[in-house]
Amino acid sequence: MKALGFMETCGRIGAIVATDTAMKTADVSLISLKRVSGGLVIVIIEGEVAAVREAIEAAKVQLRQISCGLLTNVIPRPDQVTVDLIEKVRSRTSSVEEDPGRD
Repeated sequence: MKALGFMETCGRIGAIVATDTAMKTADVSLISLKRVSGGLVIVIIEGEVAAVREAIEAAKVQLRQISCGLLTNVIPRPDQVTVDLIEKVRSRTSSVEEDPGRD
């Protein structure tokens, strides 16, 4: 795993826009898209360091245009413990997981 990119958006629309923009911008792969409490959605992508950074930056620009907040982080060359944690998340869920909670 070269780099991990994390995006936390407000709502599903923001997550879909962020994911679509990231995937179209650079050669990255979607690891997970999961709705968490309070209407927040977390998107995790992976790829080469430069590609992940480019994808995250493009998603930020797009989300600013639709007034949807976004928190992001890129971890270049994650530690093996982090890689193992992400692999557990990936194996437990499909790439898009639905939380039974309310919107």
